Order: sequence, then structure tokens, then C-alpha cells
Amino acid sequence: MFLGLVLIVGGAEILTLALAAKRKGDVTAALVHALTDRLESLKALAFDDPALAPGEHEATARVEPGRCLVAESWEIAGDGDRVKRIRLRVRLAGKPGPGTTATAFILRDLGFEP
Repeated sequence: MFLGLVLIVGGAEILTLALAAKRKGDVTAALVHALTDRLESLKALAFDDPALAPGEHEATARVEPGRCLVAESWEIAGDGDRVKRIRLRVRLAGKPGPGTTATAFILRDLGFEP
């Protein structure tokens, strides 16, 4: 009976660790998904679009996998008249911590003449 108890307790602990690892993986995947979605939506806008005006912006979204509530904040800065810098930060809403950060540059054009 002792051997059976040890096997059951060991199996339960392994299951608990596996579920915690899955949850952490789901959160990481949700943060990366939110980050790429927001960057792609901003990159799809025209260079002079009012949504790309310099300033700070925030949004909250529920993202798969795991239906995680993600807080997004991004700052748009004009680095000259041909370049805009977007610094995007995502983290779990209501949770402290650094989350995930990315920086993208949007160029009016590369300056090559045809």
C-alpha cells in the first residue's frame, strides 16, 4: 500500500507541474499573439493615418490561447518626417510584471528613386 501511495502522490505532483507549465506557456503565447496582432494592425495603416499620430495609447483585449486578458500600451514617436517609432508593451491585465516589449519602425519610403 505504501508503494501505491508513493506512486499516486508522485503522479499527482507531476500532473500539477505539467498544468503549471501549460498555463505559463499559454500566457506566453497569448502575449506574443497580442503583440504581433497589434504591430500588424499598426503597420497596415497609412503613414499619415491619425491613429499613427505621436502619443501614448492603451487597450485591453482578450487573447487566445487561454482567453487571457492582455493590457497593451504603445508609444508612437516621430523620428523625423520619414520615420515613426512604435514601442509596444503587453502584459497580463491586472498582474504586475514587465510582460513583453517590441519596437518597430515605420518608414514613409526608403528614398530610392525608380
